[in-house]
Amino acid sequence: MENQREKSPDSEKKPDILFISGSPRTRTSVALLELVERAARSAGANTQRFLLSKKNILPCTGCDGCMETGICVLANKTKNGKFIDDYLELKASLDRVDAVAVVSPLYFAGPPAQLKALYDRFQPYWVKHYILGEKSSPKRPAQLFMLGGYSDPHGHEPLATISKSALAVAGFNLEKVNNFIGFVDPRKAPEMPAEEDFDKYTPGQLSALRKAVARQKAFEQRARDAGGAFARSVIKKIEDRETLDVVDADLAKADKVTKADINEDMDEKE
Repeated sequence: MENQREKSPDSEKKPDILFISGSPRTRTSVALLELVERAARSAGANTQRFLLSKKNILPCTGCDGCMETGICVLANKTKNGKFIDDYLELKASLDRVDAVAVVSPLYFAGPPAQLKALYDRFQPYWVKHYILGEKSSPKRPAQLFMLGGYSDPHGHEPLATISKSALAVAGFNLEKVNNFIGFVDPRKAPEMPAEEDFDKYTPGQLSALRKAVARQKAFEQRARDAGGAFARSVIKKIEDRETLDVVDADLAKADKVTKADINEDMDEKE
């Protein structure tokens, strides 16, 4: 797990956001993730990332081994003293962080095989809640950032729905789907030629280049804005929750004092 926690006296007070790249490659999806992640850190969050392109997540086999314990049997398997996949590393972060951002390309309107395999491994969370009856904590915020070279004519709802369902059992509420279809890795993004080379292009080519450059710049700014806004919303939710906890504690304390006063008055009357 790549941790981007800032070393400062106040770092423990900052929210933790986990960024998951669902792509089997480390190019465009990771480029978008980095833009959003940097903005989140600038807005006051600690971040860490889990890149499926660099991890091994075995697919769920439907063995039902988790039905009695809520523990995935694959997660505990080892070979030569090492776990055979990286699920437990991710689970440790999922159970601790304050929010999750999933960055995923669109594959036939849905998630890549690697991300779907990860989502399917969330089954033990479902078992713990619906079969074993463990009490669920309030859901934490999550957002999905989807990208791809072209829009799928059949839409993107399967990716959003599958992500929402899987994240929900893991304790997250998918609050927003950010559409970045058409985003290009900034390292490969189109650039305007030098002005002295304009005569090498037709007016139509120059116009198309200007539009492509402007579109990419808009995408990159949107990514920075979205990352900052997400971090600030997580910070606000934590502050609101802490305020509510203080109010609840004060009310409970006041209620206890009131009951004590009533009992004291009744003792005096007797």
